[in-house]
Amino acid sequence: MRFYSGGGGLYSTASDYLKFERMLLGGGRLDSRRVLQSETVAQMTCNQIGHLTLPEMRSFVPQFAKDPVRIPGSLDKFGLGFAINTKPVEGGRSAGSLAWGGIYNTFFWIDPARRICAVILMQILPFSDDAAISAVENFERAVYGTSAAVNSGGRNN
Repeated sequence: MRFYSGGGGLYSTASDYLKFERMLLGGGRLDSRRVLQSETVAQMTCNQIGHLTLPEMRSFVPQFAKDPVRIPGSLDKFGLGFAINTKPVEGGRSAGSLAWGGIYNTFFWIDPARRICAVILMQILPFSDDAAISAVENFERAVYGTSAAVNSGGRNN
């Protein structure tokens, strides 16, 4: 069977992907280096579908992706390369955060409002597996729980 995927084939390490995310958080700049123009990043990260919302996604290849296809984060809009959530995620990212996932249950998000980005890379099928989704949601709560502790001087509120 042939399967053409316009988004497939990217591979990276978690460390390098975090550099990419930090560059986007920096408006196209990573440390002292300009990678993208700030205008480009602004266009990439704003809603490009207007009043439309992301529909429920269905799998064309069920052995690779479980129905319904879910990406954690209440994603309802789309920019150029990222889904966007317009409502905050309870215990997690802010409204206006960017996210997406890969077929082997790799996920990332960028939260510009709180200057947080994260990536979690699992190498399991099917995509949207219940255990993988649970791991991502627990990871997100842990990231924001740690962030809250750091921002409050080590006190958990």
